[in-house]
Amino acid sequence: MKPNKPILIAGVIILTICLCFIFPYEYNRTNYISDLKLTFLSLAAAMFTLMYGLMGKHFFKGLLFLICSALFSFCCWWLFFYSDFWGMIPALYAGIPAGIVAGLVFLIFNYQFIKDENKVTLFIKRLILYSILLFIFSILFAKGGDWIFDISEYFKAEK
Repeated sequence: MKPNKPILIAGVIILTICLCFIFPYEYNRTNYISDLKLTFLSLAAAMFTLMYGLMGKHFFKGLLFLICSALFSFCCWWLFFYSDFWGMIPALYAGIPAGIVAGLVFLIFNYQFIKDENKVTLFIKRLILYSILLFIFSILFAKGGDWIFDISEYFKAEK
């Protein structure tokens, strides 16, 4: 399967416009992350365009994998981190994005680095890679939101 170059170029252009023009414009006019509607819309359009350009006719399989990854991550967050009913809220806001990001990174790593003739060994490599990625991104989404603030406060306290 060969990447479709015009679609990839369109995805890169959409991503560049989003990061260089739309995000700075909206960032100056908002105080909340939920107000960045055009940024999120253009990032989603760029992601879907790039996925279609790279995956071609397997685009819907990749999209299904991302949806399943988000649902699996949500269930893991709900069961392991917050097992009560109200634990569903942080599982929605952190588990689903962690699953989507882990799924996207897994698709990239799977395409580039994982190759094996034996199907059992290939499945085990994929399972281990996905588990490690989901664990890392879950930790980042659970604890990573305030890292910059914590580091800056640490250096202020050192002075």
